[in-house]
Amino acid sequence: MTAILLAFLAALFTIAGGALPLSRRGMGERGLSLLVAFSAGVMLSTGINSMLPRSYQLAGGAAALGVSAGFVLLYLAERVTLVHACREHGRHIHTLSIFAIAGIGFHMTLDGFAIAVSGQAKASLGAVVALAVLAHRFPSGISFVGLMLSSGYERSRAWATLIVLALLAPMGATVGLLFADVSDMALGFAIGLSAGTFLYISTSDLLPVAHERGWRYYDVPLSFAAGFGVMLVAALALG
Repeated sequence: MTAILLAFLAALFTIAGGALPLSRRGMGERGLSLLVAFSAGVMLSTGINSMLPRSYQLAGGAAALGVSAGFVLLYLAERVTLVHACREHGRHIHTLSIFAIAGIGFHMTLDGFAIAVSGQAKASLGAVVALAVLAHRFPSGISFVGLMLSSGYERSRAWATLIVLALLAPMGATVGLLFADVSDMALGFAIGLSAGTFLYISTSDLLPVAHERGWRYYDVPLSFAAGFGVMLVAALALG
């Protein structure tokens, strides 16, 4: 039940982020770049320092298969749909199709799944993963709505699409809860799969977006390092 509540909170963060461009407000390109860089650090650190060790502890060598599957699966989903979940108003925009919407929805579903399966393994791991998901849902909401508006969506349609897709996170958490009674091997594989998606999102989606605005100084790398460091400390403190 806690996992589902956290997934609903992730959905609310997504909607709150999307509300900024829908209300014709913004946080500025530099602010968004710093937030995305921080989120990238949070997700990468969580994947490496929290999820991977637990996955290997539970599943041994099978964890590597899970990580590989998660990374490749999300890569293929994005290549097929021709859209990055965290891109907006820029050089890499494609017109949104039903396949692109499905790809973004798949991404959001996996976030809820990651929260649930991590919590099944260890409560503290579930908390760390939930924090990582929350950290990147807000800027993702901003970018996703920006992408819809730049593709010609009416605001009412953008609102409806945002809400429907955001609510896929609780659905993913519900699926993840089905792993409560499975073997350690299966649970470890599922955590590894989620870790693979975290590694892909942080390195392929978030970091390129953080740097593409042209900030040449130390602020973006420092923001990334801060996010990475915060979650590293959390992983060490929570064991």
